[in-house]
Amino acid sequence: MLFYAAMHYVEAYLATVGQHLRSHTTRDNFVGRDARLRRIYSEYQDLKYYGYNARYEMQTFNAADVADATADLTTVKSHIIKLL
Repeated sequence: MLFYAAMHYVEAYLATVGQHLRSHTTRDNFVGRDARLRRIYSEYQDLKYYGYNARYEMQTFNAADVADATADLTTVKSHIIKLL
């Protein structure tokens, strides 16, 4: 859930620059290359992998994992809100 929240923040930014990227791969590449988003690339990728591991690997997360992921989302959210 946290990854998809981050993805929607990224999409909100993309809408302001006339972009709508339909694939995760294309969006990931854009986040990594865009000068205004590059700063949050690491947190965005961490959230993506948490989400993947939860959905497909059935990984169990502890409180520290949840705190780390929540902090990543907070970083993504606060950065993008400044750009909107």
